[in-house]
Amino acid sequence: MRYYINVKTAAQVEDTIQIDGVDSQALRRETACFVGELLRDQPIQVWLDREWRIEVTDERGLILYVMQISAADTAATRDPRATL
Repeated sequence: MRYYINVKTAAQVEDTIQIDGVDSQALRRETACFVGELLRDQPIQVWLDREWRIEVTDERGLILYVMQISAADTAATRDPRATL
């Protein structure tokens, strides 16, 4: 079976990586490692996009797993002059 890890943000949807012939535990591990690498490699982008949805699908497009990542400033770090 072939699986895909897709990253969706407000600005993009793309098939990111393809994984072949793994069981469900290995697929979840691969997904978690991929997300960790994505955050390490693109630390600024998560703050710009604010919301990431990572979907793991099978070759038919059926969504098997979802991870959601969100980034937000708090009142302690927000610029009081900035508009919402």
